[in-house]
Amino acid sequence: SFDISSNLPLQQWLKEQELDDEDQCHLRRTISRDGRSKAYINARQVALTQLRNISELSVDIHGQHEHQSLLRTETQRELLDIVANNKALLKSLKQAYAEWQKIQQQLTAIRQQTEQQLARQELLNYQVSELEPLALTDDSINLLLQDQQQLAHAAQLLHTSESTLHNLFEQEHGAAYDLIGSALTELEKLQQYEPRFTEIIETLNSAAINLDETATSLRHYLDSADLDPARLEAVEDQLAVLHDLARKHHVEIEALPAHYQALCDELDSLSKSQQNQTELSQQLKAQEKLCLDLSAQIRANREKHAKPLAETITQSIQQLAIPAGRIEFVITPFEDGKFSEHGADQIQLLVSTNPGQPAGELGKIASGGELARISLAIQVVTAGKRSVPTLIFDEVDVGIGGGVAEIVGQHLKLLASSQQVICITHLPQVAAQAHQQLQVTKILGEDKTHTEISELNREQRIEEIARMLGGMNLTQKTRSHAEEMLDQGQN
Repeated sequence: SFDISSNLPLQQWLKEQELDDEDQCHLRRTISRDGRSKAYINARQVALTQLRNISELSVDIHGQHEHQSLLRTETQRELLDIVANNKALLKSLKQAYAEWQKIQQQLTAIRQQTEQQLARQELLNYQVSELEPLALTDDSINLLLQDQQQLAHAAQLLHTSESTLHNLFEQEHGAAYDLIGSALTELEKLQQYEPRFTEIIETLNSAAINLDETATSLRHYLDSADLDPARLEAVEDQLAVLHDLARKHHVEIEALPAHYQALCDELDSLSKSQQNQTELSQQLKAQEKLCLDLSAQIRANREKHAKPLAETITQSIQQLAIPAGRIEFVITPFEDGKFSEHGADQIQLLVSTNPGQPAGELGKIASGGELARISLAIQVVTAGKRSVPTLIFDEVDVGIGGGVAEIVGQHLKLLASSQQVICITHLPQVAAQAHQQLQVTKILGEDKTHTEISELNREQRIEEIARMLGGMNLTQKTRSHAEEMLDQGQN
């Protein structure tokens, strides 16, 4: 269980996950014999990933081999950023950098197609410019085809029209109009004797009227129509051009208007693609500026805190039996305006362990024992900068002893004044300074093994510290030394 009254990030996370329970946070995980496990937060079952996420906000674990990770530049950078309070800026930079990468990938994809697109665009420009002056439409092509047919058959049309007009009206004997007129005259004479002739007479009158209108239409057509070889030649020349273009574009002549529109649409699409490339380039520059601006703020924070942090760590390692030890951070901006999701700097943690020795890389200067002590000093110095309520140090004091171990215990005790510190140790100098001491015991049974954790009272602590000092064969002198050490550690 954790008291989270002062842990705002953890309170916010619980609220977002709808798992909040006032100022308390209870974490639980059960593991069955078959290996299956269940995770709980505030008595509500959750996914294991949720338990892992909340654990990162609740507990900070420093392992016994963590000093090896200190050799990595990533760890050195993260160390400085924790103290420089760059968490929010780095989160913003990570988002901005991801967007910058996304835009850059889109631009790269477009640029890879550019050469082919330019060739295609050049061809489309030529084809569109070839068809555009013709102002092709479905109606214009149909009209042109119709004109060609009419002009090509003009003589036949004129002859047939004249023959029809002659047969209907102008033939001297037996013209259709005259025959209908004669029939009407005869029927009208006999209409009074046969009423049924009335309907027949009306039909013949209608036929006569229709014939009269037909004659008018034919005369108008004959008056306006004439043989025009020049116009026929012009129309056929236009059609020849269209047929050539249709063959060139592998379409029928009637499909030329639709084909022209398709070419225009594709050309417009390519033009928009180029416009999109321009817009993406502008977006990339804007996103790059945002990343560089954020990186500049991050660098300013790093430069502001690098020296004070180095001085604090230096003081700490000098207390840990490295009297001439000196730490410094070197911040080197990337060349050519480059940047990453971590900023635009290379961070190096340099160390000098001997008088007059120039500072160099940790892995080349510090011995294994020195590296462990430097790592411990850094962990103690930076642990208080984190918002997690519980710090776990898992045998981070390995490889040290004597007075140095006592100083380590003092560091951890000081740290415990503001946060809960759980330290797993085999050093009596460290254990003696703890506010509480727990003993972990492995018990072997006939068919199974289990582990017990018990809190030690004063007498038990003296006995355990004495065992740490003198092994299994304890003497009164060893116990007295342990009691003295415990009394000093509690003052």
